[in-house]
Amino acid sequence: MFAHTLTVLSLFYCFHYISGNDCPDDRKAAEHAEAQLHNDLFCAYDYTFRPVKDHRSAVNISVRFAIKYISFDALEETFSVHSWVAMKWKDEYLSWDPSKYGNITEMQVESHLIWTPKMSLFNADAAVYQAEDIYTTCLLNNNGTVTCVPHVPHSGICRTSLKYWPYDKQNCTMYFGSWMHTGEQVNFTFFKSRPVITDDYQNGPGWKLLNVVPDRLPGHYKCCPNVTYPMLKYVFVLKRESAGPAAIIVVPSIVIVIMTTVSLLLDVKDISRLSLQCFSLFGHFVFITEIGYNIPKHSADTPVILLFIRDSMILCLMSILLTLLLSSLRKRLEPAPLWMGSLTRLVTSGPGKYVVFTEFDPSDTSDKKTLTENDVNEDSSRKSSDWIMFANIVNSIVFIIFVLIYVILLGVYIPQDS
Repeated sequence: MFAHTLTVLSLFYCFHYISGNDCPDDRKAAEHAEAQLHNDLFCAYDYTFRPVKDHRSAVNISVRFAIKYISFDALEETFSVHSWVAMKWKDEYLSWDPSKYGNITEMQVESHLIWTPKMSLFNADAAVYQAEDIYTTCLLNNNGTVTCVPHVPHSGICRTSLKYWPYDKQNCTMYFGSWMHTGEQVNFTFFKSRPVITDDYQNGPGWKLLNVVPDRLPGHYKCCPNVTYPMLKYVFVLKRESAGPAAIIVVPSIVIVIMTTVSLLLDVKDISRLSLQCFSLFGHFVFITEIGYNIPKHSADTPVILLFIRDSMILCLMSILLTLLLSSLRKRLEPAPLWMGSLTRLVTSGPGKYVVFTEFDPSDTSDKKTLTENDVNEDSSRKSSDWIMFANIVNSIVFIIFVLIYVILLGVYIPQDS
């Protein structure tokens, strides 16, 4: 009984629903020309096959990139391009005579209703899903020409070249083409005029787009001599915005070089000399750590600024050792070797005296603590003067060598903004 009642109620509900949704004649939409055209075009259309009546013919697709935004992650070596990709091709099954349809020459159609090309990015980032299908509204012309302009993001892999960091330029390349179809089936080409448009482009954080170079690779391979697999190649030339990294790394690196060099002009018994050199050595470690945070750990090449700081750190360490050595020499009281006395007299009496421009103060209270008699003091001063003069010569020569080395390092290793 319950089942019978339920069946009757269900039938009554269906009858009421159908009768309630009957549209009156005066409310029915008129069959206008565009609707009739749409019905006639898609009544037997199959979007799963290439839109050619002869299967031996190729679908020629013209491609144009309107670049909108680019982001580049140098640490992860990933490169993303946001653009409007204009694609145009001819669909032989979607043409009509305008005179039969109210002189309609074009109409809009959703991309999922028609055949659309699947343009794949061959060097895509596997960690990011990238759809090959087009989801947009396309413009259809009466001669069968289809134009679609979807907004498509592409993310690829770009190996960085950091030799001249932070004034480096990166060439990031993207390769597009059909994943399965040959060039004899789906042929990707460029628009004849302006294949790449950057009128509305906005630079991403930290990078400036200098140029985009398009190129079409014919796709001839030894494995497949009878078919081709053409690709569209886009080379994006990017330049790093280097003002920030230069202020953090390059300029302070030059400052610590000056600190290390100037410290050699101070007296070895002055604690400021050793303190300045130790602070400079600490600064080298800080800058090496800072560079390690800003560059990939496994890049293809080593930044020259990193090599500069490495070599400068070695020189700074040598200056500390030199200070300790000279401090030991100037405190010696025993007679200097004969060759040392001859060397000092030769240098001071000849043109070499112009090279010795650092003069350490011979007075040292620590040297006189145990010396009470005047003759002993005079003898000690005469003996120590040879050591102090020799220390002056060594310090001056090392200073000149350091200056020459730093000039070479600055010219070779310090990158410049081109």
